[in-house]
Amino acid sequence: MPTHEVLRHTGVKAKKCSCTSVHYDFLDKPACRRGRPNAEMGVVFKTLNSTPKLYHCLCLSILALIMACVPLDTGSSGGTTPAKRLHYDNRSYEAEIKTVRLFSVNRGTPDYQSPAIAPLGRNNLVLEFDDLVENQEAYYAKIIHCNADWRPSILRPLNYLFEFNEFPINQFEFSMDTRVPYVHYTFPLPQVKVPGNYLLVIYRNSDQSDIVLSRRFMIFSSFVGIQLSDNLLANQPLDRKGQRIDFNLFYQDNEILDPLETVSVMIRQNQRPDNAIRNLKPNFVREAQNVLEYRFFGTENVFAAGNEFRFFDLRSIRFPGQNVARVDLQKAEPWAYIMLDKPRGHQRYAEYNDLNGGYSIENLDQGNAQAGADYLNTTFTLSAEQPLAGEVYITGNLTDWNLNAFNRMKYDPDRRVYQKQMLLKQGWYDYQYLVKADTLSKNYIEGDYFETENMYEIFVYYRPLEFQADQLVGYRAFGIQR
Repeated sequence: MPTHEVLRHTGVKAKKCSCTSVHYDFLDKPACRRGRPNAEMGVVFKTLNSTPKLYHCLCLSILALIMACVPLDTGSSGGTTPAKRLHYDNRSYEAEIKTVRLFSVNRGTPDYQSPAIAPLGRNNLVLEFDDLVENQEAYYAKIIHCNADWRPSILRPLNYLFEFNEFPINQFEFSMDTRVPYVHYTFPLPQVKVPGNYLLVIYRNSDQSDIVLSRRFMIFSSFVGIQLSDNLLANQPLDRKGQRIDFNLFYQDNEILDPLETVSVMIRQNQRPDNAIRNLKPNFVREAQNVLEYRFFGTENVFAAGNEFRFFDLRSIRFPGQNVARVDLQKAEPWAYIMLDKPRGHQRYAEYNDLNGGYSIENLDQGNAQAGADYLNTTFTLSAEQPLAGEVYITGNLTDWNLNAFNRMKYDPDRRVYQKQMLLKQGWYDYQYLVKADTLSKNYIEGDYFETENMYEIFVYYRPLEFQADQLVGYRAFGIQR
């Protein structure tokens, strides 16, 4: 009887990979990784089938092993790997995909802190990401046009692209002298025909179901002008914890039909998608002057002000910078320990410069940041006398502002701290602690201060009656400063 039949009759369940090899749960090494066969697996099966004594001994061992453990199952769909579901947001679909950045390049100089937005006809956006493996993969990109709510529009690729919607990623370089090997990829985005929201999707080997990452970006036109209120910092809520954004839209000689229905506005703070104000409608329309007013007395256009971001300097492993307690180089992979953090919700506001939640990849040890910076297991520790009535997350651009197991902290009752380890590339990082609870505000740990210097963006969408898809027809970025 073949070995896999013995295993099936004994109840050991198998997992299949895309290379069609079989991985049995009692073995230490998988048959393949991302569809690549493991040569040692073939040697094992060849030896089993050609050596009867060893074959029968293993069968007896398997029976004993089944009594001691429960093998993993892959579901009822024949044991195949579950299909990946595309999410229309910033996301990595595999643990090896790290440090994903989509930024603008101006006259050959990258601006890593810039939002992923560009004017129509001058798309200067570039995608970079690392794949924490030793070998290069064949990656491809496609682009999906979305409406203002980030759902796919009815437009076909031919309506918004000049080229066929499959772009190979040919620029890559291997990491050099790093303890954690990786391949660094670079992809300049193509030009598009239509302003609006877009989702960039990266997949493997021309298999569009094998998604590895997705990234949002926007292309805008200047069909509509945006004028801010004279003094945004003075026009704040009475509780002095928020920031109100008042503005007007001007469309001058352009025609906008039924603006209350066809025009919508989104306001974003520090490039955050999680607290954006969406589908904002004007409170007054001056048709004679072609002006839409967005001046409210309620909270429709008010953001929680938050606080300046915490930061740490991990640009050098040999000589760690500010807010890094120590770096341990004795292990196979380097470990970094951030200094103990404390809640700031009841402290006085303190002004200092930050990256508004961003991060900068730098390597002061070797100089080559993209392919020479190493990855470190970075430990965050937050002091808390007792656990909060909710979950605590590390947030910022380093986590794409997502709330999941990757950045959720765990409370240690013995040490009275929250703690979390994250694998991060060398650099300078901004971050904050966000609370997810029914009875506590998101900024319970950090506090809200109206003086906080935040960056804001206003996006104006318009859906012409003959187009049936949302176009991004106005954009403005600005900061609120003291």
